[in-house]
Amino acid sequence: MDTVTSVKRLPLGMNTFKQIIEENYVYSDKTKFVYDMASAGKSYFLSRPRRFGKSLLLSAFEALFSGPPDPDGPPHGLFKDLWIGRNSDYDFTMTYPIITISMAAGTKSPDELTLFLATALSDINDKEKLNLTLTIPNIDLRRIIEKLSEKYGKGVVVLIDEYDAPVSDNINNTELALKNGEILKDFYSGFKDTDKFLRFVLVTGITRYAFMGLSAGLNHLVDLTLNDNYSGIRGFTLSEFDECFSEHLPILLRNMKQNSTVSNETTLSDLRDIILKYYDGYSWDGKTMILNPISILNMFNESFFSRYWIQTNPSIYFLSKIAMENPLSLLGEESEKISTRTLSQAEVGSLGPIPSLFQTGYLTIDQVTHDADRFRVFTLKIPNLEVKDNNLFIFQRYLFNFLGREPAIEKNLFHDAIRNRDDGKLSRIINSVFASLPAERHDDRESCYHKILYGYCHKFGRIVTPERKGAIGDSDPLVIFSDGLYAAIELKFDIGQSIPGQERLVARLAKMALSSIDAKDYWRPYQAEAKELVKIGLGVSWRGQCLALIGNEEKN
Repeated sequence: MDTVTSVKRLPLGMNTFKQIIEENYVYSDKTKFVYDMASAGKSYFLSRPRRFGKSLLLSAFEALFSGPPDPDGPPHGLFKDLWIGRNSDYDFTMTYPIITISMAAGTKSPDELTLFLATALSDINDKEKLNLTLTIPNIDLRRIIEKLSEKYGKGVVVLIDEYDAPVSDNINNTELALKNGEILKDFYSGFKDTDKFLRFVLVTGITRYAFMGLSAGLNHLVDLTLNDNYSGIRGFTLSEFDECFSEHLPILLRNMKQNSTVSNETTLSDLRDIILKYYDGYSWDGKTMILNPISILNMFNESFFSRYWIQTNPSIYFLSKIAMENPLSLLGEESEKISTRTLSQAEVGSLGPIPSLFQTGYLTIDQVTHDADRFRVFTLKIPNLEVKDNNLFIFQRYLFNFLGREPAIEKNLFHDAIRNRDDGKLSRIINSVFASLPAERHDDRESCYHKILYGYCHKFGRIVTPERKGAIGDSDPLVIFSDGLYAAIELKFDIGQSIPGQERLVARLAKMALSSIDAKDYWRPYQAEAKELVKIGLGVSWRGQCLALIGNEEKN
């Protein structure tokens, strides 16, 4: 990217608030949230996916509670040009003792975690010259809080980053995760009965895990995760994106045209829309849309679209495990509603796929409604193209591993069956694909088979579907092969009444599907460019039994 002196630099890999402000890096002003929380003086918990700026938020609080960096400078110091400095009555001269602990240190084994906690407390004891004899971490934590408050005559500020990392980083090893979880629960119990010594507490993490004992140790811990008032606390909202990157966008457009990422006809408005498709769409209230900060910063830096957040997120094994247990969950939840209790599921070792995918950022909230008892219920979606592309990759890897054939070979089989109008061969291929769904997941919803079909066909060519909100594959696809063969597919599903009648049922459904394709208009704009357009009706019934009927040949 071009270096322009008037354009703020990109804070890639930076989580230190003081450095970002003093050295004029891009910063999305979140200090209205900081003021509201600091003024209330409560104990807070915030869950957000990895690489969404939680560490930077904690750093801003650390800077605020440390007082002005220059005793001879303005009292509002780093905050003078931010919302809190311009619009609030906050007393920036106040300083407080601060305990900062980051659990994102890569501890894996229980022994490593125990040593890490002991070392972190020892460092605080030495730095503050408390002269305590340390013995057991949870007791030591309580004594350090009490001693700091006594030493300074003020409440203590406690900032804990990635509080659950020793568990989340080992989620594929249940035994290890449970052992680390027990150590953390014991450690966090040290907060019990320390309320009177505390000024402010903020704990961040990825997953809830019943707050790993935090809710028992800290009275009145306020969970901001699904609080509508704090839905925009991390990441870039649309207005923040426009404000922070208005000067960067023309440079990005020029660079992307030069490297052929976009066409020469692309406008600034076009580019903004493309960026939103790739990296926007996260939401914790169904209304406020958030762009992924790490992806946005890397995209502006490199002038290419890529899966930046995915590449920095050690999730491949986690997602592969979910694919084995419930592959369809990777393609998004259908229209069914998810309760707050389910969405916030927190049991280590039995965390369901949907809560796991939501808490780690692979699913997000699309809509919030209420049930008959006025409790909130959530409809989820895949947030954007970056995550969709990644989830499809994991799903397809599972699918083709099950089929036992290389994708290139499978593509030839599928393509040739369509081109040769071989109904029987195509039926056998799709039956084997549907059989890849684990038996316990055959809940006989039409959307299940749409998803599998979409994930399968997506590996072979460009997919066109009607524009709909919702999960991947919730409508019938038009598959565009590279050689100009276009396949318009309609799927009709019925659970049926009995196994002996399945063959007649799927035949009837396939005929209905084939006859209804012409009623669909999503494929018509592509008819002129297709060298060959083939219409395929799929009849699907109990446990994915399928019959394919291929319509008459249409060539231009």
